[in-house]
Amino acid sequence: MTEFLQSLTVPFQYDYMIRAIWVSALVGGACGFLSPFVTLKGWSLMGDALSHAVVPGVVIAYIFGFPFALGAFIAGLLAAGAMAFIRAQSRIREDATIGIVFTSFFALGLVLISLFPSGMDLKTILYGNILAIADSDILQVIGISAATLLVIAFKWRDLMLYCFDPNQARSLGLRANVLHITLLALLAATCVAALQAVGAILVLAMLITPGATAYLLTDRFGTMMWLSAALGVATSLAGAYASYYINGATGGCIVTLQTLVFLAAFVFAPKRGMLASRRAMRTDVFEINQPRMDANERQ
Repeated sequence: MTEFLQSLTVPFQYDYMIRAIWVSALVGGACGFLSPFVTLKGWSLMGDALSHAVVPGVVIAYIFGFPFALGAFIAGLLAAGAMAFIRAQSRIREDATIGIVFTSFFALGLVLISLFPSGMDLKTILYGNILAIADSDILQVIGISAATLLVIAFKWRDLMLYCFDPNQARSLGLRANVLHITLLALLAATCVAALQAVGAILVLAMLITPGATAYLLTDRFGTMMWLSAALGVATSLAGAYASYYINGATGGCIVTLQTLVFLAAFVFAPKRGMLASRRAMRTDVFEINQPRMDANERQ
């Protein structure tokens, strides 16, 4: 028993694992807080687009020696601005616009990587490398996560109303355009923060899965936001921890664990789970088919 307990503490004997665990938890919390807004707004495709669109910014930042977070954030904002411009100036559908812009940015990133192969590893961008994260990158992740959480703390009610009903937000005097840009900036910043942990491919899962899981478990947005953040922190921490024992990719372990939690909620959630829906359906069918009692039986 003692040997088993000692084996559980082995990952904490290595500095790189300690850093990977707490940085993953920090990124998971930031993504978890933003996830309900992205989920309710229906921006899953937008999140996927921005996570891929930041690739050329990362490459350019490495080529010129700038912080990768700065290049990625600027590329994300440029991509978001390009989507908004094309959408406003044409009749092209939003999903087509997103597809055109994010594939173009991602293709540009691949071209830059092929031109400067010694300066950037494509696998690091696509899959992340949290185990080898540098101190400078940790500071960037902390700064981005802190700024994201600060904005959400002060503006979450306005952002919530905008996500639910933009027209009502405008009628109440809120500047919907500013809230739209703010949400896009938060989304881009969070993609940059999560890029180091899980890579460009799996960023979308960290931005969507916690919020979707929390949506199945509660009807109150405030509770949904805190529950999503807690799920993001717990699954990121546990996934990074488990990756040591199974010798698997940290990002893959985190996202797989989040998916398993979502599937459990999808099946067993008390109100919106699959089993609860079937019970409610059987109850409705029974009530409809139940013969009406006549007046004497009611008496």
